[in-house]
Order: sequence, then structure tokens, then C-alpha cells
Amino acid sequence: MLYHRLRQLDQRGTPIQIGLIAAGTFGTQIASQLAHAPGMRLAAIAELDLTKARRAYGRGQIPDDQIDTADDPAAIDAAMEAGRYAVTIDALALMESGLDLVIEATGNVEAGAAHARYAIAQKKHLVMVTVEADVVVGSQLKKLADEAGVLYSAAYGDEPACALELWDWARALGFRVIAAGKGTRFKTAFRKANPDDVPRLYGFTGRDYNAQMFGSFLDGTKHAIEMACLANMSGLVPDVRGMHFPASDLRQIPDILCHRSKGGLLNEEGVVEAVSIIDENEQAVERGLRGGLYCVVDGATPFAMESLGSYGEIIGMIIGQRSGYGMIYRPQHWVGHEMPISAARIALDGQTSGHPIGHYAEVVTAAKKPLAAGTVLDGEGGYCAYGLLEKATLARSGNLLPIGLSQRAVLTRDISEDDPITYDDVELPDSELLTLRHQQEADLCA
Repeated sequence: MLYHRLRQLDQRGTPIQIGLIAAGTFGTQIASQLAHAPGMRLAAIAELDLTKARRAYGRGQIPDDQIDTADDPAAIDAAMEAGRYAVTIDALALMESGLDLVIEATGNVEAGAAHARYAIAQKKHLVMVTVEADVVVGSQLKKLADEAGVLYSAAYGDEPACALELWDWARALGFRVIAAGKGTRFKTAFRKANPDDVPRLYGFTGRDYNAQMFGSFLDGTKHAIEMACLANMSGLVPDVRGMHFPASDLRQIPDILCHRSKGGLLNEEGVVEAVSIIDENEQAVERGLRGGLYCVVDGATPFAMESLGSYGEIIGMIIGQRSGYGMIYRPQHWVGHEMPISAARIALDGQTSGHPIGHYAEVVTAAKKPLAAGTVLDGEGGYCAYGLLEKATLARSGNLLPIGLSQRAVLTRDISEDDPITYDDVELPDSELLTLRHQQEADLCA
């Protein structure tokens, strides 16, 4: 078991030495949990605001007098050697130090891609929390990691990796996966929401939150990003552009997420999909799956589903009455508090919690409102655009702009509300993200 092997690392005095880039909400959860997880040690945090870095350590009850401020890799290594902790404003110094593994948790698409590439170049295993970067250039980062002899992993505890675990369970047993994904609270009218709507629609007070990040959840972009990540790790694809987002009681999911020939919504099976706990009138379903993950499966033979269905509610079995499909689900994910599992799997077993196996889905850009030529787009969760999940093949044939490349892009023509934005419609700023994307596209077309 992981626990016993991690305990052995402690007993030998050789814990996994981990570095974290960014101490936001997810990063702070990671820091607090690693402070008490066996066999692992958060040796250093890189954060532009050192007060936030120290506060993150404090959430794990690490005394402030055990934390050193480090300006270079040698100082980080010295703190690590002395059994102390380090904080630094220099992410490059963290990645150049003697750490075993780096966690990228900025949530910023451009910074995330650049940090990941640099960490891999420094021969560091990488856990990519910044899924926004993964869906744009994850295949290229995985290739670079393979070439460097290190592992590139999704973050366990985040929804894509937890949904992938259900998919993997099903496929390893020989079940056919009909649909997999997440539960959320969404209706299509939310696509036009912007950061100004976040306090009202989420019920927030004060200012201690990232309005644009929450705007990305609110307008559906983040849901598309997470399901694109799952698609690229599993080979599943979206059924329709933008997904269906059906309002569904979890007991109804196998009868809703099945082929139309069985009375369901799907044009094809083997898809990623998000289900909502509210309908377009904001009426809530009785038993929603918000925050949870699911996988709808079919057996290789009729006997499997008949056998499982015979147990009924004795063991909480969910079998579709029309489809005959079964569903396994997980009612919640524990976000950053679960992420140390990824570090343990990498260090002890040489396994990731998921990584891209291809480029099957894209999150494309559509206008939230009429946009004039010369408009500078503000990226995910902003005022200008929302993201829609699409098959990568269709996105490529339509020359559609990934939402992750939209930040600071300048429109070269007027765009009508809800119209897709293409590469031909924008001038893109030079960035490391764009360079990685060009390399990825060249490899995909080779």
C-alpha cells in the first residue's frame, strides 16, 4: 500500500522533496496536506507574495521560524538539507534546486506552460495543476517529459484525474465506457456571465477571491477545460460542441447519457459530458452530482449488467431502466487535499495520475457579446469570450482559436455575439505558450 511505503521513506529519512509554484487556494490546500502526509515533504514554495507562501505553510501548522527566505537554488538546497522550509519569489530558483518533483499551481495558462517546460528541462517530475495550460500544450509537455526521462502528471484530487480513475477502473475490467465526466451547476444562460456577476451568482462578499477565475467556472469555460483534459487522457470525445449539460438526477444519468436509439441524448457513445444539478429555469434536481464524477458503462455481455442489476438498491446499484447501462460514481473530489497521491504514485511507482495520450478535444473561443476589430481579448472567464468543448479534429478543420491562446489576442475584424473566433480573426502575441503550441501542432501533423 502507498501508506506503508511512504512510512518507510520517513523511517529511512528519505522523504520525497517537493516544490510548489503558487500558493493560491489549491496550492494552500496542497501545502496544508503535505505538512502531515507521510513520506513527502513540501520543501519549498515559490510565490510572488511571500506572505501568502508563509501563510500556506502555516495552514499546515509549520512554524514560521522554521521557514527561510531563499534567493537562489543553493539557499533552497541548504534549507532542505537542514530540515527547514524555504520560500522564494523566484520560481526558476525553485526548479533549479535539488527537489525531486515540482507542482505547477499558478492557474495561469502562460505561466503554467512556461514553468512546466522549464521544470522538465531541469529533469524534474511535474504535476500540472494548471489544467488551463494542459489542454493547450499538454501533449507537447508530455513529449518533452518523455524525452527528459521524467513524468508529467495530472493532479489527483482535481476532477479530470478523479474521473479518469473511474474510466480506468471500467476499462481495466473490460466494461465499455459510454460517457464519463463531472457534475456541476450550470445553465446555458450563464455563458454570458462576466467577473462582475460573480459576487451575485456565487453569493460572495468581500474581495478575497479571483473574480476572473470564478467567472471561468460560471460561464462554463472551466467545465469545458476540465472535460477536454479528461478527453485527452482517455480518448473519449465531446458529443456536441459545448456539451449538452443535461439537468439530471444522478439516478437518471445512465438513461440520459446513452444513445438516442435508447432514448438518450447522445449522437455517439464514448464521450465526455458534464451534467448539471439545475435546469434552464434553475429548478434543482432531487439528487445532484455537483462536485462529483461519474462513468456510465456497459458490460461485455448481458449477464454482467443483469447480475449487477439484481442487487438493486441493496448495494446502491444504479442501472438505467431504458438503457440497461450501469454507473459508477464518486460524490465529491477533495481538490488540493488529495493531490499528494500524485506525488506518491510518481515517486514510488513511476506512474502518473493521468497524462495526455493524444489531442482529442479542444476548448474553442466564442464571443460573449459583439466585439469590434481592435478589441484585446481578456482570456478565460473575462468579459469578451467563453470556451466551448469541441472535437480536436473539428476545431483544427475550422481553424478555431483555443481559449487558452485568447489572452491578449487582438481582433482583426468585427465578431458577432456567440460567433466562434478563429486564428484568422486575431493577431496573437508572441509567448512561450504559443511556441509550444506550434511545436505540438507540427508534431500532430507530422
